[in-house]
Amino acid sequence: MAYPQGPPGEDWGGDTPWTGQSQPPPTGPPQPPQQPQYQQPQYQSPQYGPGYQQYARPPQNYLIPAILVTLFCFLPTGIAAIVFATQVNAKAGAGDWAGAEAASNKAKLWTFISLGVGLFAGLLILLTNAAGGGY
Repeated sequence: MAYPQGPPGEDWGGDTPWTGQSQPPPTGPPQPPQQPQYQQPQYQSPQYGPGYQQYARPPQNYLIPAILVTLFCFLPTGIAAIVFATQVNAKAGAGDWAGAEAASNKAKLWTFISLGVGLFAGLLILLTNAAGGGY
């Protein structure tokens, strides 16, 4: 019985002898099947541009304290605090995390300056009224 012939030089059970180009038949007892080993998948986080922190929260913007010190303490430095506080979310939304952090620090600084000036002015007014006899 003749079988279909395979590529030249390979034994497909036909009339072509084995020439040593394919693997010889295995000798010895058959090997038991091996169970595949489970390997933990290796997840790689996506590569982002420089300065991007994945899943990071934007820095605190200090907008509410800036508005309160503008209204109740000292207007000029309070306005500066509001300007920097509004820049925090805009810069964080654009991906400029370093700029957002810097704007947050400046908003905090100007908020505390306004609070200090307002408390100092209020204390000064209180002391001058008490020392003046309450006219």
